[in-house]
Amino acid sequence: MMIPEHNVEREFTSEARLFAQKVARSIIEIESNVNNIADVVVLLDVLGYNKEQVMKYGFDDLFDLAKYIYDFVDAYEDRNKSKEDYIKTFTIPIDGLGHRIAEGMGLLFPWLGSLVLLFLTGVSLWMAWGLPQQISTALVVGVFLGLVISEGLVQIFAKLFTFYHEQTNIGEMKGLLKKDYLLSSIILAGVVGSLYGYGFFSHIPFELVTISVVATVTISLHRISYMVIFALKKLVHLILAYSAAFTTLLSVFFMSSSLIPDATLRYFVALGGAFAVLSVFAVYHNLKIISIKPSSKVSLDAPHFYKPRALTDKTLKSKFSVQLWESLPNFLFGTFYFVVMFADRVISWSFNTLKVNGIILPLGFNSVYHMGADLALSILIPASIIQYVMTVPIFKQINNMSIIYKVPEMEKIYQFIQKIYRKVIMVTILASVIAAIVINLIIPQIPAYAGATQDSISILRIASIGNILLSIFSANGVFAMLLTKVKPLAIMVMVSAIVVGLGGIVLGRFGLEYITLSYVASAALLAVCSTLYVKKIFKNAPSIFFARYI
Repeated sequence: MMIPEHNVEREFTSEARLFAQKVARSIIEIESNVNNIADVVVLLDVLGYNKEQVMKYGFDDLFDLAKYIYDFVDAYEDRNKSKEDYIKTFTIPIDGLGHRIAEGMGLLFPWLGSLVLLFLTGVSLWMAWGLPQQISTALVVGVFLGLVISEGLVQIFAKLFTFYHEQTNIGEMKGLLKKDYLLSSIILAGVVGSLYGYGFFSHIPFELVTISVVATVTISLHRISYMVIFALKKLVHLILAYSAAFTTLLSVFFMSSSLIPDATLRYFVALGGAFAVLSVFAVYHNLKIISIKPSSKVSLDAPHFYKPRALTDKTLKSKFSVQLWESLPNFLFGTFYFVVMFADRVISWSFNTLKVNGIILPLGFNSVYHMGADLALSILIPASIIQYVMTVPIFKQINNMSIIYKVPEMEKIYQFIQKIYRKVIMVTILASVIAAIVINLIIPQIPAYAGATQDSISILRIASIGNILLSIFSANGVFAMLLTKVKPLAIMVMVSAIVVGLGGIVLGRFGLEYITLSYVASAALLAVCSTLYVKKIFKNAPSIFFARYI
């Protein structure tokens, strides 16, 4: 094959021309679509060529060589390679349906396991059965506090940890874990001090305050430590950990009655054993991240100029105060979303005051309310799994579409997003309604629930409506977060938290089931507002996606 001369006044030896042809082939093997001389210069540098090497063949420098071979480099393109094969090299493979279902169920396994215990005990999601009412109250107060405190932190640090993990930024991953535990410790110290201070001035028994403190700390630390496991989607370890913890909890409580006759003490020992089992997996994964050693080893097959991405953990340090400020909407969303879900329970306790040793406690665990409201939460499980299965591949699907379609064809991406959204909403409503019907018709017939009061059944039915609406909000939230619109969601849940709080306090005076109406009202507000907002932002969805991710 004759190679056209770039400059007729210059003559190159046959050895130089063969060298240029070899270089051209190497460039095409790396990048089959070379558009300018600058691209050729960059690729020459990537291939490891330097000025001294090319001067041996009569070229002045890399730019001179690039100018020479640019005129004929396209002659080495693979003409047999189809457009489909070329596009395929840039597309991201999408996990199959079975894999996504298994992953969704794995991530929700803690909730699924808790609901199994709910069905077994027939009293409460938190297994606070057979305990004195004041003990149950102190325990669940701590559990709720731990959930509210940890959820916002988990939202922030899971987002940042996933980002750094994808970058293999070892230094920031380690530093982030340290900041996570430091910030959590500061918040927990403040909460613990507040609990003891409130107990002192309210004359609440020290033992009850201590139970709340221990529950708050253990639940918070557990969820914060499991952030790594959820972020990395270590599903096998997640399922093993919770299965072992549930087994330990039940085994210790029911099989150690002869050693520990006191049911209350035995229950807390069982909880301690379950927490210890869960902690083993958390400690393993956290230490594994902290102990990662940056590797500078290079494969023998790698070119001499190659350097691995994770060469060092000495990276530019991010400003944590800026990260916290930018992640504040995620923190508020996570925190107040839990308030919306559980505030009605706490309000129901205020209408069930207790008297212990002559002291009137402001709250009393209300098992009647929990039997209905906690069971209704199971309506969210099938909807959540379906939403995960249908929406988790959206990023990859849109990425693959962006390779095929050009910016003027964004309308096709808009139509795709709209189509997926309609399907998710329709299937979410259908799954939630079916789950609500099954729960309200079948579950009350189970022997464990045969003794449930009419108030519990009424609460179950009303809360079921609220959870159908809440599942609609969660579907809308997925698409809003897809377009990084977290701040409006945070505002919505904050307003809804106020609605369920004030509404529950006012309506609770007329009966327990009326508290649930405030829950339904807050869920309806979230469903309506999020639906209207998603429809609004969908008009610019493709341009937002291209601007942020392409």
